[in-house]
Amino acid sequence: MRRADLLVAIGERITDSVSQSYTFPTAPDPQLPLVQVWPDANEIGRVFRPDLGIAAEPAAVIRALLRRGAPAGAAKRAGWVAGLNAIHTKLMAPDWDSMTDGVNFAAVCVEIGKHLAPDAAVTSDAGNFLLLHPSLHRLQAGADFLSSVVGAMGAGVPMAVAAAIRRPGKQAVGFCGDGGALMSGNEIATAMQYGAAPILIVSDNKRYGTIGMHHEVRYPNRPYEAAVKLTNPDFAAWGRVFGAEGITISTEAEVEDAIARAFAVKDRPVVVHVHTSAEQMSAWRRRGAPRVHG
Repeated sequence: MRRADLLVAIGERITDSVSQSYTFPTAPDPQLPLVQVWPDANEIGRVFRPDLGIAAEPAAVIRALLRRGAPAGAAKRAGWVAGLNAIHTKLMAPDWDSMTDGVNFAAVCVEIGKHLAPDAAVTSDAGNFLLLHPSLHRLQAGADFLSSVVGAMGAGVPMAVAAAIRRPGKQAVGFCGDGGALMSGNEIATAMQYGAAPILIVSDNKRYGTIGMHHEVRYPNRPYEAAVKLTNPDFAAWGRVFGAEGITISTEAEVEDAIARAFAVKDRPVVVHVHTSAEQMSAWRRRGAPRVHG
């Protein structure tokens, strides 16, 4: 990105995560020309000062660009495009390390990707597990993805329930951490009430993992465990109390069978309780050190 001559943000608000905490692009004045395309004119220029702001549906802008055809001299950018594609392909590769303190959540995400229908609705609560699943299972063009815009926890389960009610007969898969499940997971009662059947994947690392990561990175060698530790229920048993199917994943060897069982259930919600590694804090970061590929 830092070698680019122009940054075009299509359908992107350019939040703290996307901008690497507002360092690229810098706020409010980016260090390179910026074009921002977003449907709401109030959002354009609110944080960043783009050289060109376009208040429009992103898909409409892309269709208009495609109608214009390739510009003159496009061939000279072939090497640049190939390099970007190579980076993208590497980041999307289903690659993860087996952990000793729990299941690497990436293994679960990859397996789920094998079962997702082209028109599935996928929802996600806030948390570092969010960094694992979009990169490791590929949503197709007809799928819907719902997530928390402001990064607040608690939306994952309600969104999955709403998606299942709104789109009866179609897949609705919700991802949440243990913290998010404890906040608003009881909305599974609403799914039972209205006959909806979402699949809820609970990543349980027994802590507020994102908060712990920020402590680890910004204040190394200072104790913080007591501030982020959670004492959790058996989420599979919790799901069964509501009338849902409850499935537990404690080791990576159980992932394939457990996920197949979850997707085979059609008549009621499913809660998949994954005992997740806390050492693997995100797709590219471990506690105390960057990720080391196995």
